[in-house]
Amino acid sequence: MSRRKKFALKISLGIVIFLMVAIIINFIPAYNLKTSDMKMLSGDWVNVYYESEEIAATDVFKYADEATSSIVQKLGFSEKKNVNVYIYDHQNAMQTKKYGFIAPLLNLDWYIGDNIGTNIILTSPANPGEVHDYDNNKYAVLHEIVHAYISVTNKNIDLWLTEGMALYLSNGEPFYKEYIDYNGIPTYKETCSNNPLTFSDCGGYTFAHTYIEFLDLTYGWEKVLSLIETEDYDECFGKSREEIYDEWVNYISDYYR
Repeated sequence: MSRRKKFALKISLGIVIFLMVAIIINFIPAYNLKTSDMKMLSGDWVNVYYESEEIAATDVFKYADEATSSIVQKLGFSEKKNVNVYIYDHQNAMQTKKYGFIAPLLNLDWYIGDNIGTNIILTSPANPGEVHDYDNNKYAVLHEIVHAYISVTNKNIDLWLTEGMALYLSNGEPFYKEYIDYNGIPTYKETCSNNPLTFSDCGGYTFAHTYIEFLDLTYGWEKVLSLIETEDYDECFGKSREEIYDEWVNYISDYYR
């Protein structure tokens, strides 16, 4: 190998090592969701960890533990799972637990909470950020708790299904026929995407809960739970995913007009 090629190889290797180290350093905050000064509230269905905003955290805890009771039973659980809510005093701190030190540079002012498997990260309602208010942050916890419990059943569940379930069981907005005319119905390909940006851009937060509603009313809740566990459309419904999609399109086109 020539001296020039050896030099180029060293440079490339150095860049790769630098990027790997940078990535590791960036995600240091995400390695441990619990900060050193956090206190814990233990409930029947969830545990809540919080920093200094105790009043807001207690409010979230009481709401979450009570509201979760009926939802987890509907999901087929009879006992508490290791679902933990971590509430951070400031939005930037919450965001670094998912995206690392780079989070403040991403300008995600709308991003107040998320789930990482059975762990939930949430911005304290006491400091909701510029886009949301106290209630937005408080009630967002239930949406993420649905995701967390569903991840116990299927940790790699399709995005369209888990978001549809979370919206349907917690905070799905009323659906109006004008949404179809204004947004257009998401395409089959878009409903199959696991890209959060695609989901948001295609109107997933507007439409996904009607997909679960359709399955529930047409095939029954037990079939819905079976789909959440297996994602096997043929086994659950005797039809392909695309055939079910077509039925759903007909459902919302007819029902909501």
